[in-house]
Amino acid sequence: MKNILYLVALSLVLISLSSCKLFKSPTVTKIQDVKVISITPDKSTIKISFIVSNPNCYKLKLDQLNVELLNKDRYKVGNAYLQNVVEIPKKSAMCLDFNVELETRPVVKMVSSIDQKVQFFITGKGHGKVMGIGKKFKFDEPYELDLKEQLKSIIPKFSTNGQSLFKITKTTVEKIGIGETELQVHFIILNPYGLTFNFKGFPAEIYISDKYAGTGNLKNQLKFNENIYSQDGVMVFKLNNLKTILGAVKGAVKGEIRYSVKGRVLIDALGMEINQPYSYQDALPVNILEMLLN
Repeated sequence: MKNILYLVALSLVLISLSSCKLFKSPTVTKIQDVKVISITPDKSTIKISFIVSNPNCYKLKLDQLNVELLNKDRYKVGNAYLQNVVEIPKKSAMCLDFNVELETRPVVKMVSSIDQKVQFFITGKGHGKVMGIGKKFKFDEPYELDLKEQLKSIIPKFSTNGQSLFKITKTTVEKIGIGETELQVHFIILNPYGLTFNFKGFPAEIYISDKYAGTGNLKNQLKFNENIYSQDGVMVFKLNNLKTILGAVKGAVKGEIRYSVKGRVLIDALGMEINQPYSYQDALPVNILEMLLN
C-alpha cells in the first residue's frame, strides 16, 4: 500500500512539474563583472560574477558549479568551484561570485600589446535540483579584461607586496671638474612578473641634505622581456660643486651625507607610454666632501 501511495505521489509531482514545464535547466544569463583582486609575481586573483537564472516554478538547489578560465587557444589557466549549496527561488536569478587564481606569468603573456586587454573564455558545468529532480547545465562565454590600469600601476612603482624592485647597489663619484662633479648611482631592477617593457628614461633632480645639487638621467636604456628577471642600470648626475659642498657640509655635521632623487620614470610597455613620478634616497660616499675640497 505504501509503495502505491509513493508512486501516486511521485506521479502527481511529475505531472505538476510537467505542466509547469519545470524540466528546464538553470542557465547562466549574463557575465556581470570580472575584476582583478590582486596581482603578485606568482599568483593573480580574478573575481568573476555572473547571473544564474532559475526558470522553473519551484526553488532550485544549485549543488555543483565548476568554473574554468581558458586562454584564447582554449587551454585552462585557472578554475574555481562552488563551495556551498545555493538556493535560487522560483522564476528568479542570483548573482554568484567566484575567485579564480591564476599564475601571473601566463596571464601576462595573454595581454594584447594593442589595447592591453586579455581575451579569454569563461566556461562552466553545473548541476541543480528541483523537487529532488536533478538537471545538468553548462555555459561557455568569451570575455575581455582590460588590464591597462593594473599594468600602469605596477610597472612604474617598482614594488610588489612591500618589496622594492628598484634597489640601489652603490653610489660612486666618477669625475670631479672645476665647477661640476659626476655622480653615478648603480641599481638593479627586478622583473618578477615577466613583463616586456623598455625603461627608457628617468629625468630627475638630486638633492643633497635637502639642498638642490644637480640633474641626471639613465646612462643607458634597459629592455626587459619574460626571460629577463633582472638587470643592472646606472643613473648619471651632474652636480654643481658649490651646491654639493654646501649640502655635504650640512650632512657631515649630522654624521651622514644623505641624498634624494626625485624624477619621472619613462617606460614603453605593451604599446603604452608610461610617465609616472618616482623617487628614492640613499647616502653619498663619506669622502665626497674631502674629494671636493681637495
